[in-house]
Amino acid sequence: MSAYPRPLAAAPAGAQQAAALPWWTSPSGICLGFLLPILFLIAYVGEMNHPGLTIRGLRFLTPSYLALGVLILLVSALGGWVGQQMRLQPADASERSDWDIAAIGVGLIAFAAYAYWFKDFFLNPGLLLQTLTGAYRPDRTNIELTPGITSLANVAPAFFSIYAFRLAFGGPRIHPVAHLLCAVLVPLTIFRVYAWSERLALIEASVPCGLALGAMAWRSPRKWVRLLVLGGPFVALPGLLLYFGIAEYVRSWASPTYSGKLGFWDFAIGRMASYYYTSLNNGAGLLETMEWPTHKYEFTLFWLHRAPALGPGFSAWMDLTHSQPEEFLAKFVDPEFNNPSGLYAVICDMGIAPGIAYFALVAALSGLLFRAYSAGKLVGVLAYPVLFLSFLEIFRYPYLGQPRTFTWVLGLLLALLLVYLRQLPRMSAGARVPGVA
Repeated sequence: MSAYPRPLAAAPAGAQQAAALPWWTSPSGICLGFLLPILFLIAYVGEMNHPGLTIRGLRFLTPSYLALGVLILLVSALGGWVGQQMRLQPADASERSDWDIAAIGVGLIAFAAYAYWFKDFFLNPGLLLQTLTGAYRPDRTNIELTPGITSLANVAPAFFSIYAFRLAFGGPRIHPVAHLLCAVLVPLTIFRVYAWSERLALIEASVPCGLALGAMAWRSPRKWVRLLVLGGPFVALPGLLLYFGIAEYVRSWASPTYSGKLGFWDFAIGRMASYYYTSLNNGAGLLETMEWPTHKYEFTLFWLHRAPALGPGFSAWMDLTHSQPEEFLAKFVDPEFNNPSGLYAVICDMGIAPGIAYFALVAALSGLLFRAYSAGKLVGVLAYPVLFLSFLEIFRYPYLGQPRTFTWVLGLLLALLLVYLRQLPRMSAGARVPGVA
């Protein structure tokens, strides 16, 4: 079962064609085959009497709000399917060697941002060793952020998008600097997860790799490999639960709620179930207790509210004077679990009809870029992983509205620009040769 039975377009010269992709890599597949059953599972688990669950405050996730979530997922699946029927024109004429240069460009920016961000550790080997051995546990308040510089570390997923695709689909030999950058950026990302307590950074790096690895494994001659790929995200759930549990173990295990009371797996399952149920419950609660639509776009354009220089002016224009979710959390639920759910936060911003239209348009764009990805076009290779992750994050918060997503998009736009600049001399030369288009 694949999203496409055959490649859709010829790859650039010297490169292989992109193979068919498994069902779960498409927008319609992930919505219908994974997110829809997981939505019901989360709602069911949230009502269980599991010892690891930490759900405080009022319950708002009623059947009517659950039905709204189902409707959004069904619309997204339909929009994704419509997008998959469209095709980007013209054909991608870039060469894979150009892709490597673009990947190196954004990879070096990410490396420089990481080097500046964690310079206090890298310039002090003793502190770094203490941190790595657990003798010193860094805190976010002790690590300086410089807006506009440290945030550039978020262009790293654009590097991984190109690099993973190149590894999976071959073509000309990958530039050795790209291999070196991968060997550096992976441990830097892991260090960020540990030092900055930011699980999502590793997931953002892993999603492009997961898409490419799934496509590569789907071509495997071994039946058991293809069966594992067929299971897709369901097969990956135990690994995700382990990763989530380890990250939460460091952050929450010592709290009186859990310390010495639960085994690791009970803790991990309960914590993860609490995390996602409270997100959905918070989103439903916002709709239940607030006047909406707010038209302040606090969720869908959060990156613009937080943008340096532009943010305060945009917030004033939208008449956003305070964080409405914080007020809701303090009054009705648990401020510890503060995610608003990507399903309901968009509706809170826009209303039901415009919100549904938003989900349909995003899904259609995702389907179009998925088709471009499957055809080996650079714009799809770079942009589709962002949108795919936005589906995976839809229960938690509107990922496309986050500042980190905006920086990722800047990284992919820079990569596209670098490839275009590399093509210009060849395009000019071709235009001067009679008979060459």
